[in-house]
Amino acid sequence: MPDPSPLERILQSLGLEGFPSLERIAQSMDPIAWTLVLLLLGAVLMAVYFSLSTRYAFARLDEVEATPELLLFRLKQDPAQMTPQSILNRLGGEATLELLEFGDQMTTTSWRFQWSAIREELLRLLSRQDAFGPIHVLGRYYQSTDSGEQDSLRIRRTALIHKLGQRRYLEPGADGSPAQLRLHRHPAEQIGEVGFDGPTIWIDEGQEIGDPNGPLVEMDVVDFATVEDATVRMRIQRTPSAGGGFVLRLEKRRKIWVVVSEAIEWTL
Repeated sequence: MPDPSPLERILQSLGLEGFPSLERIAQSMDPIAWTLVLLLLGAVLMAVYFSLSTRYAFARLDEVEATPELLLFRLKQDPAQMTPQSILNRLGGEATLELLEFGDQMTTTSWRFQWSAIREELLRLLSRQDAFGPIHVLGRYYQSTDSGEQDSLRIRRTALIHKLGQRRYLEPGADGSPAQLRLHRHPAEQIGEVGFDGPTIWIDEGQEIGDPNGPLVEMDVVDFATVEDATVRMRIQRTPSAGGGFVLRLEKRRKIWVVVSEAIEWTL
């Protein structure tokens, strides 16, 4: 009598020595049974494949989002992937500043359409925090870190960057005429450079000046409520039929001027 096979020994140890052999099972199966076995085997293989591939995809996504550098790279491709609050939480101050500066340099219409609302919310979220980190980030973004510069000049530059971005650029008119910046000044205010990309005119009190030939950015005299609280009114006229008037309120925090609120007075 031949020695039992390993499988037969396992069945004997489990008390299943009466279980039919694989040969007898194979001989008793018809085409339908074989089809069902193949379908079951295919389903098991597919389940294993999708389980492994899905697990790998989630691990790769977590790895990307856990690295601020890689997350910043993804946001530069598509800034609408995350909410502004999530961007600030995941990136931190320095990377958020880099994203703000990158976004202001982009000129494509599709990018700016997505970026505009995200940028406004990021600046609002940063201005709500009174810690050194967020305030220092805003100061660098607004280019308002030079505490030796006159406050009114820092306020004007901050307001200009807040509305137009770091480029401080307004598209020219349909005839190619460049945008113009007009600054109404108090007699005691010093004239300085605010970095506008176009002609800049300082207007003294009572001075007459003609209508602009193209787009216009106009800023009134800075109104100081206190030495650390100021308001400035701005008018941005892109075309004769498109523009708006804005009131920006700024506070001086840790020697840096920050826009804390903005109101729309009128729009066209």
